[in-house]
Amino acid sequence: MKEICALCQCHIKENALFTHLTERQLDAFKDVIAFVQRKKREIIVMEGDECKGLYIIKSGRVKLIRASSAGKEQIIKILNPGDLLGFEVFYDGKTFATSAVAMEETELCFIGKGNFFKILEKEPDIARKLIIAMGRELNSAYERIGSLGLLNAREKLAHLLYTLASEYGVKKDNGVKLNLTLSRLEIAELLGITQETSIRLLKTFKEEGILDIKRKEIIIKSLEKLRLMGE
Repeated sequence: MKEICALCQCHIKENALFTHLTERQLDAFKDVIAFVQRKKREIIVMEGDECKGLYIIKSGRVKLIRASSAGKEQIIKILNPGDLLGFEVFYDGKTFATSAVAMEETELCFIGKGNFFKILEKEPDIARKLIIAMGRELNSAYERIGSLGLLNAREKLAHLLYTLASEYGVKKDNGVKLNLTLSRLEIAELLGITQETSIRLLKTFKEEGILDIKRKEIIIKSLEKLRLMGE
């Protein structure tokens, strides 16, 4: 289910911060919110940057990236409209723990840390909504860690593709098209495997008739096989 953000009138998820607020609560935000635009592949924040506030994805998609000491990168999560960027604000983190990069043309709403906490002190209903959002985020992280830690590379890819089809799938005559462009490298970074392994596995899945690949477009032909393989 989608809701309309009362501040910027964009379509965002039901559990987003600015849905179902009173006029008084909305007025508290209107003078302190700023709008930010980023082009495809443009950096929004870098890991280690000072965390000055909270971002809410208005439109577009953003990937969160964590880099190892050796320089290897892994995609931690893909953020969609309505998602929050900058959870570090809530545990008084001084810097961002991950880098955030726009995957496409992206618009974000930004609220400075000081202004944000002043509003929370006055509006406990908003604080309760944030606690729910943070609980969902934590539960989602636990599920990802728990499931992927027990799977081999083939099973990880099946689990990822099934999840992406559920979140970004668009039905077509011959299957489900992923309405999300991911390179072989990005798929590898999401799974913590090598790019060569992701290329080999995708080719195997195609040969087995599980999916079809046309340039950068992935069409899932058998969701059930992916579900069973990724359990």
